[in-house]
Amino acid sequence: MSSDHLKRLVAPRSWNISRKENVWTTRPMPGKHSLEGAVPISTILRDYLKVCDNNREAKIILHAGEVLIDQRIVRKPKTAVGLMDLISLPKMKKHFRAMIDNHGRIEFVEVKPAEAKWKLVRVENKRVIKGGKTQLNLHDGTNILSDKKVKTGDVLQITLPDMKIKTILEFKKGAQALITGGSHVGSISKIKGMEITRSTKPNLVMYDEFQTIKTYSFVVGEKKAMVSLPEVKI
Repeated sequence: MSSDHLKRLVAPRSWNISRKENVWTTRPMPGKHSLEGAVPISTILRDYLKVCDNNREAKIILHAGEVLIDQRIVRKPKTAVGLMDLISLPKMKKHFRAMIDNHGRIEFVEVKPAEAKWKLVRVENKRVIKGGKTQLNLHDGTNILSDKKVKTGDVLQITLPDMKIKTILEFKKGAQALITGGSHVGSISKIKGMEITRSTKPNLVMYDEFQTIKTYSFVVGEKKAMVSLPEVKI
């Protein structure tokens, strides 16, 4: 079997798919998101959104240009979709945001059309390039140039598809954060404080009843969250 496929039984635990109906599923293209943090669009259309029955039908829908990710048409079945990406199905007038549930699995939350025109992206690192502009490298594998004052860990609300910065959500005390890993995965809590470690250990972020590492803290709002969580499933 080619590297285009992946055995369902060994697919990442973050994929909420049936593992026994078929042997194989699609392997997402490398790039934007990690294998653990992304699901291929053909699998989403078939197994999550149930807009088709099989991979062949998914390919037909994609080839016809009926699927947008972050307001851009995608045609490749293996296109990876990960946290905060927006899927739009114009013919059905439906839009979905990729989120994380309380089991650490990628789920899709239906959003209003206006919400599909922006997304949240976390600044993973940044570097100064020629001309003095700063290149911001974002959690979804994209990068943008900006002269705004932004720190690593801050989250940007950007417009789609032009990727212009609309709002900067600072990583700071009082901000609302989505927990993306650990035992409190899939919850949204208010940041109470931070502990900077001087060793090789990751920095800690304090919440009301727990603490977690900074990389598991994704700011989603100042006073209240700008995104909705998936419905809790057993």
